[in-house]
Amino acid sequence: MSDQEKFRAQVEEQLGHLKEKIDATKTKAEARGQDFIKKYESDLANLESKYDLARYKLSLLRKGGQSAWGELKDGLDKAMHDLKDAVSKAKDKF
Repeated sequence: MSDQEKFRAQVEEQLGHLKEKIDATKTKAEARGQDFIKKYESDLANLESKYDLARYKLSLLRKGGQSAWGELKDGLDKAMHDLKDAVSKAKDKF
């Protein structure tokens, strides 16, 4: 398995875990009622947006050639960092 394939597999696994945390956060928010959801609706949308961006960057990495590997990897690393930060902050709020 190449370094690229290993990296993609690791990111896939991380995204799976982060999606579980996002879903758990949304469930906690729903359990607190509609007023709570309305208060943090933009935060929840931001979480989903960051997750979608990371998935998109991963798809670009899959499709990209060797020459674009470094640039695409850097973009995905940044997206994953942003997503992890957002999930961590959301867990604190919910």
